[in-house]
Amino acid sequence: MTIDFIEDIFSSRVRIRILRALIKYREVNITKLSRELGINHKVIEYHIEALKRLGVAEEKRFGRIRIIRLSENDPRVLAIERLFTELEGNNKD
Repeated sequence: MTIDFIEDIFSSRVRIRILRALIKYREVNITKLSRELGINHKVIEYHIEALKRLGVAEEKRFGRIRIIRLSENDPRVLAIERLFTELEGNNKD
């Protein structure tokens, strides 16, 4: 991972919260994500688009329903998941 990638992916609290939710749910629609996080739908869309441009998120469409998930085979995604798991494990102490 490059420094630019790390800065882009962790550039905001909202993006970090979205990443955590995607790790938790594996797949989720944007409306549920917006409700769950208590964040405006347009703000969620903005950050999802950024994650897609970075190559760590994918989108499937079923009519008007948009399902978001992390790119499963991307080694950067696996590293991010390990990082979150490790940090959350350390917070339980």
